[in-house]
Amino acid sequence: IGVVDTGIWPESRSFSDEGYGPIPSRWKGKCQLGPDWGSNNCTRKIIGARFYTAGVLDKHLKADTLSPRDRNGHGTHCASTAAGSIVEAASFNGLAEGVARGGAPRARIAVYKSGWGSGSFSTASVLAAIDDAIHDGVDVLSLSIGGRGQVAFGALHAVQKGITVVYAAGNDGPRPQTVGNISPWVITVAASKVDRSFPTVITLGNKQQIVGQSLYYQAKNSSGSSFAGLLVGQGCTADTLNGTDVRGIILFCLPLPDDARTPVSTFEYASQYVRNGGGSGLIFAQYTTDLLTVTASVACQGIACVLVDLDTGEKIIKYVGAARYTVLCSEFHQTNPCD
Repeated sequence: IGVVDTGIWPESRSFSDEGYGPIPSRWKGKCQLGPDWGSNNCTRKIIGARFYTAGVLDKHLKADTLSPRDRNGHGTHCASTAAGSIVEAASFNGLAEGVARGGAPRARIAVYKSGWGSGSFSTASVLAAIDDAIHDGVDVLSLSIGGRGQVAFGALHAVQKGITVVYAAGNDGPRPQTVGNISPWVITVAASKVDRSFPTVITLGNKQQIVGQSLYYQAKNSSGSSFAGLLVGQGCTADTLNGTDVRGIILFCLPLPDDARTPVSTFEYASQYVRNGGGSGLIFAQYTTDLLTVTASVACQGIACVLVDLDTGEKIIKYVGAARYTVLCSEFHQTNPCD
């Protein structure tokens, strides 16, 4: 499988070559070296590695390294999704533990780094990568790089050579009609929701328990959950918070009435505001936009960030309206229960 993306992180266990035989003699690929990529980074699993800079702006190249190594993370994610080896006991800091594997875990991988920095691709770099992949002898080409009309003709050339080309659809819910790659000669794979939940129990001061979701985890030396005061914020933007003191309390953010899709930027701002202000947590009421992965972002490190839907948010509002003192506690994954 040839992966045209932002490179790869070869040390990941997903790319172990344990149990692999010799590289097929028909393979014509090469291992292109760089300042942080040696010949030992190409293995019986990662059998080819190249990089392409044509048409890419210098500012994006300077934010990266001139090698097949992935400094962005997207290419590693896509390569492991397509052909990651079986990894036992994989988890996110103890959450969702299980077996991680790609769609074809025994397939070998050839890397064609065409994306740089934060994910800047050029048509020239991608087309050059496709040409080399055809010459090298890949059986499948994977391109998860968004809608690029001109690149589609390079993909057609690969298909004419008998190579199966797989594109990411580029869809971004919950809005309809967001598919970006529609060429009829490629296989287009749409993104979907995560097929599991990450329940996080919130205990109100009256002992009522409601459930949200979060990827928050408690460090081994954590003192556990405890009650804290609750502050309700409307919108939780720079204008609405306006220097509000959040020390030691949990901020509960509600979307503005005219904001049908609370953006990720608002969540990130609110979580950073709580963290910088010495707050203990953030509860964020949202519409259908999926922000779950953002709860594991840098902005949430050290504080509890929990997402709730609007119906659950209404339950918290009713509690606030009826309570003389508003306190609550977050209890994560049935550990460290709130007293």
